[in-house]
Amino acid sequence: MDLSSRYGPWALIAGGSQGIGLAFAQQLAAAGLNLVLLARREEPLAQARQSLSENYPIEVRTLAIDLTEPTLAAQVSELVHALDVGLLIYNAGAVHGACEFLDTPLAAKEKLIALNCTGPVVLTQLLGPRMRQRGSGGILLVSSMSGLTGGAYVASYAATKAFDIVLAEGLWAELLPHGVDVLGLIAGATDTPAMRDSGVDFSQNSAMSADQVAREGLAQLRHGPVHVAGDNNRAAAAIMRAENRRQSVALMSAGAAHLYKLPLPDLPG
Repeated sequence: MDLSSRYGPWALIAGGSQGIGLAFAQQLAAAGLNLVLLARREEPLAQARQSLSENYPIEVRTLAIDLTEPTLAAQVSELVHALDVGLLIYNAGAVHGACEFLDTPLAAKEKLIALNCTGPVVLTQLLGPRMRQRGSGGILLVSSMSGLTGGAYVASYAATKAFDIVLAEGLWAELLPHGVDVLGLIAGATDTPAMRDSGVDFSQNSAMSADQVAREGLAQLRHGPVHVAGDNNRAAAAIMRAENRRQSVALMSAGAAHLYKLPLPDLPG
């Protein structure tokens, strides 16, 4: 697929300075798309801009912004008002860690909701109308295996990622008739700086690379509404769908406990 002709000339990646977001940026740059990158920290954002500009004949614009800020729409609107953005990738990562719901500060839970729920709604509302009007474009929301079912230690995070999956499904149904592709990309354990910062030891756990996840996402964007990246993750997702909800929750809880070296919850089958 010619990504540039279908989704160009500009793509906006929220959370585009490291990990999966940077992998998306590199693959889109190789396809000839100009890039708008949003991320919270200026240093990795500047490094990404320099690397992409030096290695690909494209234009890169950046904005250091916390995606949970109430000024998100206004700041991004000012940045892209003269650009034809045909692709939105919302890949915001959070160092969410793992902790029981009641032991997590309320402010941390509210920030996850703002990052994983409010953020994609705001940017889709900002960029989606132009895509619908021109009759082409793409929206890709990166979710997580945690969003397939609830689980101990990741209750808030899982709930927000479930929101992304359902939002992608609804947007796909509404926008596909207008030529706009929508995909909820479900990533499993992926070796990224954010995941390492959250406490996962990848020397003891297998993980996909960010490049693999991004490559599958772009390949499947025209085949929404949802895609699970990775053969092992697809097999695990199939098992969870086949189980009753108690069993699915128990499996997810056991997975979180293993990743973060926490006690295994004693749950009924």
